[in-house]
Amino acid sequence: MCMTCPFRQMKRDTSISKFTVMSNPYTREKIENWVGDFCMSDQLREATTRPELRERASAVLVEFMVAACERPGGSGESIEPDEVEENDLKRGLIERVARLSLPESVRGDVPGLCAAFLSQLEEEGRLGGGRMLGAYVRALKESYLEAASGKKKPVVRPGSKIGRNDPCPCGSGKKYKTCCMRGD
Repeated sequence: MCMTCPFRQMKRDTSISKFTVMSNPYTREKIENWVGDFCMSDQLREATTRPELRERASAVLVEFMVAACERPGGSGESIEPDEVEENDLKRGLIERVARLSLPESVRGDVPGLCAAFLSQLEEEGRLGGGRMLGAYVRALKESYLEAASGKKKPVVRPGSKIGRNDPCPCGSGKKYKTCCMRGD
């Protein structure tokens, strides 16, 4: 690995990510090689015009794919990167990449970056269905932005609140306070 490789910079930048130990060390190496090829290609320049995201692209993509290859539940098991499916990519984007400390100005471009990466993997013959998976990741943009903001969605009651003097919803014809409210 050369001194100007983005992975050398990524390993020094601990604010981006804490590296996860995978059950198969060659899986992580494969992911890093794929991401390195993408970051050194023209695809990265086409995927984003923001230099802030280009600087962090290798760290974001490695974290995205490593999280997608891990099995949920913390068992330490992992799948190969060429076997990832929609649910794996959703988990990687929403649960892991959304928690990275990225500038707010580049957050909206992250799903597009991940989608361009998956498309390039299909073009290179490394991942079957990469374009479709990329379209799926792009469709997750709103969910990703919501998760990345850290704000919880407010709970909205589906109907109006039942008052004490309203008719009982059970259909008895009595007031709620003399019918089902007593049973609650």
